[in-house]
Amino acid sequence: MWILLKAFVLFIWLPCSSNNGVSANDNDLSHSYTVSVTSLLPPTVCNRTRTALPQGLGKASLEVVSKHGPCSTLNQGKSPSLEETLRRDQQRLYSKYSGRLQKAVPDNLKKTKAFTFPAKIESVSADEYYTVVAIGKPKQYVSLLLDTGSDVTWTQCKPCIHCFQQRDPLFDPSKSKTFSKIPCNSTTCKILRPLFPSDDNCNSRECHFNIAYVDGSGNSGFWATDRMTIQEANGKGYFTRYPFLLGCIRNSSGDKSGASGIMGLDRSPVSIITKTKISYFSYCLPSPYGSRGYITFGKPNTVKTKFIKYTPIITTPEQSEYYDITLTGISVGGKKLPFSTSYFTKLSTEIDSGAVITRLPPPMYAALRSAFRKRMKKYKRAKGAGDILDTCYDLRAYETVVVPKITIHFLGSVDLELDVRGTLVVGSVSQVCLGFAVYPSDTNSFLLGNVQQRGHEVHYDVAGRRLGFGPGNCS
Repeated sequence: MWILLKAFVLFIWLPCSSNNGVSANDNDLSHSYTVSVTSLLPPTVCNRTRTALPQGLGKASLEVVSKHGPCSTLNQGKSPSLEETLRRDQQRLYSKYSGRLQKAVPDNLKKTKAFTFPAKIESVSADEYYTVVAIGKPKQYVSLLLDTGSDVTWTQCKPCIHCFQQRDPLFDPSKSKTFSKIPCNSTTCKILRPLFPSDDNCNSRECHFNIAYVDGSGNSGFWATDRMTIQEANGKGYFTRYPFLLGCIRNSSGDKSGASGIMGLDRSPVSIITKTKISYFSYCLPSPYGSRGYITFGKPNTVKTKFIKYTPIITTPEQSEYYDITLTGISVGGKKLPFSTSYFTKLSTEIDSGAVITRLPPPMYAALRSAFRKRMKKYKRAKGAGDILDTCYDLRAYETVVVPKITIHFLGSVDLELDVRGTLVVGSVSQVCLGFAVYPSDTNSFLLGNVQQRGHEVHYDVAGRRLGFGPGNCS
């Protein structure tokens, strides 16, 4: 009897412990998402009712939407291909981080042989999300792309000699009672000129800038100050920041896909965050495209704070203008990638709302890719998206797909658990890709892009020097 019992137990145990070489952890559905394949496709209908904007005393919230989604007023839902989106994201990466990248820009990212890297007014339109604000008195409304990796807030101004096409009317400085040009001989201009060079040698009354970009495009214009009004979407309240530094563009060969300019949200001395002493802001980038998100200026209430987990923003004597935090690990399917604590101490980790996909050092990306592919091996592989995304799947033969959960860990036991839309980027059902890539030519940098931020509230406690993640109300 005992022998028969042992044989029965062995019979039951063997199939559970041996699944074609896949461990039990690989098939643990508690560390996976099971979703319908069609749900991965971008929606074609806008649903604004599913998201309630945060409200309360001492803060104002603005609606945030994807410029390519069905809620957009800029492009009527027209989207570039996945390959084109990634190409622009790669351009932006090389342009913005030229100081870090010890490598020439690849030929396929350049349109001209002669170029110089810019200061950080981004011309490459990789930024995905925009909001509408009012500039001047009386108010003139402009659509600005949100970018925590850029410093200056700028818009195209009338008269514009050569500007890209935008949906809103051009901002007209002559109609604003609060608009003021910064003189070329002023102290402010003397600070700005080394950061944003101009070749006019201060021959006019205006403080000019003239910038060339990695893709062959460029911007030129002048610096000014004006009033920005941030009004709640429900129209019940607003608050004003005045004066704030504004870049007025007169010539541009770039393209913002219908937007008027950029809202620079980094920590540099010239950003709207620093210039207007905004000590706290947060946003929720919508997931999926068919809903709206929001950006809120002001602190959350005490009840919501309980659900936000904060990690320190790194401060050093030579403080970065970006929001640098400390990465401590990545898990795939509930299992951490095999890297020592000392490995992460060498990394520079930044969060950037303007970047599309998350970039990893080559060794970390190789480990992430290997773990992800192992758990997705039942699905048919597809060709990659350009030369950037190399782990893609053809899911046309499937009704549902089981996707391993990916969690990114930060200092302070802060865990950012990605949903499916924060894990995958989709060109079509036949091209569903892991939304991570290698940080080109830099083995010590990690960049958290907006794909992985979608659906979460991201909190920037600038005064408290900490960054938080919490449950979002935009997914």
